[in-house]
Amino acid sequence: MAFQPLTYAGQYPPLTPRSPSDNASFDLLHTSLRSQPELAREGDKILNEEMLAKLVDGMRRFQRDHLGRKAKSKYWPTLRLPDILFSDRSSHPGPLATAILSAFRIKQTSSWRNFNFDNPKLFDDNISIIKKIQGDLLNRGFLKRPVLFFDGSVEEGLGSAEVVRLTKIAQRFGATVVEDPKEVVDGRVTHVVAYDPEEHDAKEVMEEEERRERG
Repeated sequence: MAFQPLTYAGQYPPLTPRSPSDNASFDLLHTSLRSQPELAREGDKILNEEMLAKLVDGMRRFQRDHLGRKAKSKYWPTLRLPDILFSDRSSHPGPLATAILSAFRIKQTSSWRNFNFDNPKLFDDNISIIKKIQGDLLNRGFLKRPVLFFDGSVEEGLGSAEVVRLTKIAQRFGATVVEDPKEVVDGRVTHVVAYDPEEHDAKEVMEEEERRERG
């Protein structure tokens, strides 16, 4: 389960992180951010195309290591930001520009001077950055929370108690669970959950469940 991103107009094709072409892709975004009063005092060594590429790469890797499906984090449940977000290069107030501004707002009220998503001592601060970004993107309409519908096959295959358990998990992640099939037809539902006995009993799925139960 993940946030549902909207269509981003400034989408770039996949680029090698922090490569010359990746750095150059931040040119328009950097110019746009420079015009924001909140970033007027940021020096050239902190706010430039290369540092923006480094910041985005750091956030992506931090999410992958600590907020992924197989990651073990004391901050569970915390959803990852959609990866498509980090490929956006549209100017402010685009989604990535909004995310970067959110990150700088946290930085400007903190004791540390530079972003560092690899430093364990800044783990709590980096989680705060991700959560700040999530809140601001939701408020601006660049993300929407998941809306789930459990297909009848889930109750048939796993029982009503499991449906209740899965519903509680989804709600902990901030999702809405609906029961009316009409909401699927109307397009409000972002995810339909169905039961597949072959996938449910697959070795990798069972191993993941056992790992979660061990904590």
